[in-house]
Amino acid sequence: MVDAWRPALLLLPRGLLGWEVREALSLLGSAGYVVEDIIYYRRVSHGRLLSEAKLREVAERASRLRGNDNARIVVFDDIKPRDYFRLVEAARVDVIDRTLLILEIFALHAGSREALYQIELARLRHRLPLVREAIRLAKMGELPGFLGPGGYAIDSYYRHMVSRIARIRRELKRLAARRALERAKRKSTGIPHVAIVGYASAGKTSLFNRLTGLSKPVGPEYFTTVSPKVRAVTLNGLKIAFVDTVGFISRIPPEIVEAFHSTLEEAVHANMLLFVVDASERQEVIVDKVAEALRTLSRIGAVGRPMIIAANKIDLVPERNVDRIVGLLEDVTSGAYPWLKAVVPISAKAGDGIEWLKRVIVASLKATGKCMC
Repeated sequence: MVDAWRPALLLLPRGLLGWEVREALSLLGSAGYVVEDIIYYRRVSHGRLLSEAKLREVAERASRLRGNDNARIVVFDDIKPRDYFRLVEAARVDVIDRTLLILEIFALHAGSREALYQIELARLRHRLPLVREAIRLAKMGELPGFLGPGGYAIDSYYRHMVSRIARIRRELKRLAARRALERAKRKSTGIPHVAIVGYASAGKTSLFNRLTGLSKPVGPEYFTTVSPKVRAVTLNGLKIAFVDTVGFISRIPPEIVEAFHSTLEEAVHANMLLFVVDASERQEVIVDKVAEALRTLSRIGAVGRPMIIAANKIDLVPERNVDRIVGLLEDVTSGAYPWLKAVVPISAKAGDGIEWLKRVIVASLKATGKCMC
């Protein structure tokens, strides 16, 4: 948890959908920020993030944040190094972009050495272009004093970053090999693995707890699960290892995908995917999030294995709409993912439909020959 007051000025690109704006606000809340003001912007034609007029507006509205070391300008977008330095110089407040915001949330929930290494690697890789630009500006004599030390110190820090990235990658490779060995040992016993995947805050960990009897932390915050959790249990006479994985978000930054590759591999190597969807959201939001999650699964190579959709939070859906939601999920998923086996409406929190879901999981595993029955 973050105790210090962390005010933020949020910059949002125009054209975001309503649920994407809500996602941005949820992410800031999960990181412990209090949004003091929101500014919408449209990228200018010559490639800059902000026009001169918009830059002046940001500087003026950020003036109340100056002097607070916890204050941030959060740009919910990707920032080029030149835009970052323009913005920091004008506003004189620290700036983070969407990727660094997500990594801040990951850091709050990192419980393993591997997760900490993954977060540090993603952060270093993301900041490397900024440091390169700082070196260029320092050599040209154009680096403002507010932005940090002189050129020599920046150049030294850049070399340290490159060296540190190499060391972390070696350590992550070693930890990934150990994880693969542990996974191979579990699979050698004939225990099928079911990876619980889905969009952030869909209820994956709640379902994991319900299926395994554990009490892992859950909450409305994003990314309460950073490191995968594995628990083997017996369902209807069949022993199954359930794996709770990190949640997906829209437009996952490439640095995060690379850094968390070994974690995401749990879904790649699973015998079955249990895709958790928040069925209580509006239909257009459900469609968008399912499409984004399926793109992410394809991006990491987790395709070609049977999938069951758990339409979660059904206790928040009027009974007359349940069948319509199930049909919608079947329609939007089966075309993009032909290995869909079933859609089961459930409530991980209330326990509705859980026994039905267990029977479907066991039957699907047996039907596909993914268990020693």
